[in-house]
Amino acid sequence: MSIWFFIILILAFAIVLGPISMLRPNPAQKRKEQLRLHASKQGVRFSIRRLPALKTDIEQSASTPVYYLPPPKTRDNQEWILMRTSYVHEGNFHQEWDWQNNARPNAATCELLKAYLPQLPISVSAISRGALGTCVFWTEKEGMETLDVLIDMLNKLDQASSQSDEQA
Repeated sequence: MSIWFFIILILAFAIVLGPISMLRPNPAQKRKEQLRLHASKQGVRFSIRRLPALKTDIEQSASTPVYYLPPPKTRDNQEWILMRTSYVHEGNFHQEWDWQNNARPNAATCELLKAYLPQLPISVSAISRGALGTCVFWTEKEGMETLDVLIDMLNKLDQASSQSDEQA
């Protein structure tokens, strides 16, 4: 057999196996998949959404991963969004966290938010509740421990908001 036969055989394998190996997820993609599966097992869904622009933003924000609990069965009109700003101001809700619209949650939900906000990493950019459900916008830079805190927060926020909806 000629050396050319082996060269052609190696090239054929490379042409076939190269694209297949490129389809395999890298370690970062596997980690994100594990986070999303862990959240799904606990009833939390995942999507990619665009944050509304802050009052100080010139450009529209990029799409961000969102972990959320489905919208409530009862139709409430309480839609609020709390976003992380780039500055601390006494007019903000809590340190660098400020309301994006005029709607505000009930007092119990506000107290719950104030308890969780100091625990949240910088990769959490917003928390909201409305027609899309109870959501946390998180870039997934941390691991399972952070995700468990976020899931706990989402469940408690959903309960606090649902209780106020029932009382109204």
